[in-house]
Amino acid sequence: MNVLGGRLATAASTAWAAVTITFFALRLGTGDPTASLLAQGLATPAQAQALRHELGLDQPLFNQYLGFLSGLARGDLGQSLYTGRPVLRVIAEQAPSTAELAGLGLLLAVVLGLVLGVVGAWHGRRALGRAASGLSGVATALPVAFTGIVGLVLLTGVQGGTASSVWAPVRRLALPALVLGYASSGAIARVVQAGLSESLTKPYILAARARGVRPRLLLLWHALRPALPPAISLGALEAAYLFGGTVVTETVFSRPGLGRLLVSAILQGDFPIVQGLVVLAAIVYTASHFLADALAMLIDPRLRGPA
Repeated sequence: MNVLGGRLATAASTAWAAVTITFFALRLGTGDPTASLLAQGLATPAQAQALRHELGLDQPLFNQYLGFLSGLARGDLGQSLYTGRPVLRVIAEQAPSTAELAGLGLLLAVVLGLVLGVVGAWHGRRALGRAASGLSGVATALPVAFTGIVGLVLLTGVQGGTASSVWAPVRRLALPALVLGYASSGAIARVVQAGLSESLTKPYILAARARGVRPRLLLLWHALRPALPPAISLGALEAAYLFGGTVVTETVFSRPGLGRLLVSAILQGDFPIVQGLVVLAAIVYTASHFLADALAMLIDPRLRGPA
């Protein structure tokens, strides 16, 4: 419990640091956000000044920071500069689409990563093992944008003269999730393969084989179990990466979601939206790492420290 409490404190401090860095980076790096409204003729100088006062931009920077933390604690992330709608509501409208894509993509990444890693380690230098290692290597080498475009081209070729409504679910969710999941599966497969290959040479595995332990699944589980904690930690990193991956995937496949919302907010200079999305990403990142640490300690008791 002490170890878990320490991990929780680390996660909370990491989230606070990410939120703080984001706040000051946006305030100091982007300048006055109302200037873009004036440049585009979307507000008069009087309206811009009123908006600066409403957003607290005419206050000292530290007072703005304290106000931001106070609002964050209340669940108030401010309002969009362009629509005037609450940031939390704008994000909530787009979150289900991204959660659907990222959730299915993470599931596919874990399944593909485990399968490729286990096959690559179990079959070693055989053709099947080499093929699995090659697929995992390609997954880590190719960018999401490239695999997404290739997937669209292949889907167009397979679709042929078939009615587009038949392939709509594939284009809408299945193909984007597969592209996103495959890109994340390569790293997981490499970690699983390395850990399992090492475990298969351990004395207890060799002794089990010498004693005639034949059931492959039983032997595989005992060899795979020590290799899972690093894979779980990497899976947490990939879960956080999926948020960034959705930016490219949603753009390539023209899907609504937080990724496209982030791109449009950056291009428009709508810093409250950008700030809210970065806060959400920081929370997802730290929460996924904490859950991964808890799960790793559940699988491998040695990680819990001395009793």
